[in-house]
This record gives sequence, C-alpha cells and structure tokens, in this order.
Amino acid sequence: MSPNSTERPGARRRGLQRVLPAALAILLCACSGGAVRPPAGPAPVAGPDPQAVTGFAEALALLEAGEDTQAESRLRALVDNYPDYAGPMVNLALIRARRDELDPAAALLERAVRACGQCAPAWTELGLVQRRQGRFVQAEQSYLAAIAADDGYANAHFNLAVLYDLYLQRPELALAEYGRYRDLDATPGEVDKWITDLQRRTRAVERSARLEDTP
Repeated sequence: MSPNSTERPGARRRGLQRVLPAALAILLCACSGGAVRPPAGPAPVAGPDPQAVTGFAEALALLEAGEDTQAESRLRALVDNYPDYAGPMVNLALIRARRDELDPAAALLERAVRACGQCAPAWTELGLVQRRQGRFVQAEQSYLAAIAADDGYANAHFNLAVLYDLYLQRPELALAEYGRYRDLDATPGEVDKWITDLQRRTRAVERSARLEDTP
C-alpha cells in the first residue's frame, strides 16, 4: 500500500486512517500561501504554483506505482522549494512513518500544520504519529485541532475515538466520537459493534464498582 493512502479504518485496534491523494491535492492548493493584497478591493485568490502541482502529481503517481525512492526524492525537492505547501510534507512524513522513523515524520507534520493550520488531514496524521510515539495527550490535541479545522473530517473522529477507547480509557468520550464517525462515514453496522462492545464493557466496570462500594 502506498504511503500517500493509508488504510481505511477496518479494524479499530489499528487506529489507522486514510488520506486519499485527492485530499492531499487539496492540501497543496489550499495552503499555498497568501496573495498580496492590493491597495483597495478584495484580495485575489492565490493558486498553487503550476510547477509544484505537476511535481506533486508526479510524486503521487510514483507512490502509487511503488517507486518510493523516486517519490521521496521528488517530495524532498518540493518541501525544500515550496515550504508553504503542506501536501508534500504530509506525504513525505507518511513515507518516514511507514519506515518507523517517527521523530522525522513528526517534525515534518509539525511543519505541515504550521504551514496550514486548517488542514484536518495533516493534523490527523500528526496525531497518528504522536500516538505511535506514546504521546497520547499531544495526539488528543492534534485530533481536536483537526476536528476544529473540519468537523466533517470523519477520520479525525475515528482516530480520536480509538485514542479515548484504547489508550486514554475515557469510554464516554470514545462513545461520542464513534457516534460522530458513524454519522459521517462508517459502513453500516461496522461501528455499531464497537459501540455495543464499549457500552457492554462500560456497564461491566460500573457494576464492578458498585459491588466494591457495597458494604
């Protein structure tokens, strides 16, 4: 599987999320820097550099073809030449994370969210890397930033639910996030099983606590 398209959430214990090439193309376009405002009138909309668009598309094509080495070289050049574009940084970070080079991946993703603070996929990928590093509080903040940027970005809700469920042991919050994910993007019946299981485990813990409190 190419690193620009991580696995669709099929098993919550993996805590994975997908980032499709289309989403990363949006990152490139939406975070390409501001335009100079003229003395009067509205600011023009700044578009991405055509060379960057071409280079980014070529890098994604190489990733899809499994040519990771060549793709990484292209992405490095894009990151160096276009430091305001978040998409190449995110893809390069995904390559590094896939090799378990988590510190360099996190550094790239931190740069990406500085370049594009409203890019939910970049924040979510940062949260995933932080979770793998055991930095659970930071991961929570990154997922929350992704949701603040785009509450409709289902994968941020999914991964936050996994974090609350399996790592932070906050079942009520996990249930709320699973529910939001289900409303946005879940396969019918897929997430309902997780919610039912979590509710069952929560009730079992509550019953045990009541029994312990009984004199």
